[in-house]
Amino acid sequence: MKPIISYVFRHKKIILIGLVPLLLGLCYYIATLSTGQEIQYRTVPAMRGSIRAVIQATGTLEPVEKVDVGTRISGTVTEVYIDYNSKVKQGQLIAEIDPAILEAEVFQAEANLLAAKADLAYAEAEEVKAEKDYNRSRELAAKGYIAQSAADADESAYLTAKAKVEAARAKVAQYEAALAKAKTNLGYTKIYSPVDGVVVAKNVERGQTVAASYSTPSIAVIAKDLRKMQIAVNVDEADIGSVKQEQKAEFTVDAFPDRMFTGEVSQIRLEPKTADNVVTYIVIVTVDNDEGILLPGMTANVSLIIDKKDDVIMVPNAAFRFKPVDLSSQQAATPFPHRRINIAQEAPSAVYTLKNNKVVKIDVQKGITDGTYTEIVSGLEEGTEVIVGIVVQKEGK
Repeated sequence: MKPIISYVFRHKKIILIGLVPLLLGLCYYIATLSTGQEIQYRTVPAMRGSIRAVIQATGTLEPVEKVDVGTRISGTVTEVYIDYNSKVKQGQLIAEIDPAILEAEVFQAEANLLAAKADLAYAEAEEVKAEKDYNRSRELAAKGYIAQSAADADESAYLTAKAKVEAARAKVAQYEAALAKAKTNLGYTKIYSPVDGVVVAKNVERGQTVAASYSTPSIAVIAKDLRKMQIAVNVDEADIGSVKQEQKAEFTVDAFPDRMFTGEVSQIRLEPKTADNVVTYIVIVTVDNDEGILLPGMTANVSLIIDKKDDVIMVPNAAFRFKPVDLSSQQAATPFPHRRINIAQEAPSAVYTLKNNKVVKIDVQKGITDGTYTEIVSGLEEGTEVIVGIVVQKEGK
């Protein structure tokens, strides 16, 4: 009993909405009984046509590929050669940073390298002299002309001179690397576009100071090709299982409310997004923008077409919401409103028709729905009149 009560409280809004048609029918039925009028039913024929199941969602248009162009060095921006919507080519100069400090660092590195090379030359000369002294003293010691200790001292001096040469060479290599780094940093003062594209954001102005101590400062954002766009669509977790790659999509934007654009699902990202306890997934829909009228940042109202069927029997969803007041020997179904679904229902469903002015229940198997019409897989023939409501008679008629 408790689960039933819990369900009722959780779904009380849905139940109340579902009871509205039943209560209206009951009131009308009682009224007709009191006046002796015959109940009038509104019917429509089951017809053939095309139907499709869709998932409604919203998303934001963005370039398929965009590059955030930054700088690796700190300094003052001296020139900016681009603006919003500027078309740029790969390798095009788009901004410059004051090179004065970095030029000085290059001069300092060059001077340090020259000094290190001079020290190396001196160390190499000392090594040659020490080697000659050692060779001479070694021969004299072998002949007994000088003490062996003198020869040992010259050997030690020679080995020391060799070590100093190696240290001087390492210092030269160190200053060569420092010079290469200084020249590289100097080259970073000129900022070039890495791709062909259009500038969609300019983040600096002339005279602005940028600091690259903790993060790379952004100079501009360049969209590689605005003829190819994509929509990042937020799809509810309840619907994500029905979304597949290469499914078609249709969407509108507020700038062109009377125009329908098309796209295709190219990616379903597995990382969930949670906001206010609602879990969604990002679905990427690719879009051709050859006309260039779709702009980054536009909000798109997207319909993901998850299924489509042609030449099927279908009836209005109102036929499933109708429940007769007096079924006599028939059992009334629970008056819950129709909930949008996108796949066939396994549970039996029913519609009602009139035979000899009596309401007759017909069990059917439902297929997909577009929110207005529902496919009938089996149980109903084309042209069968199904009840969708009661005709309310005005007083005096």
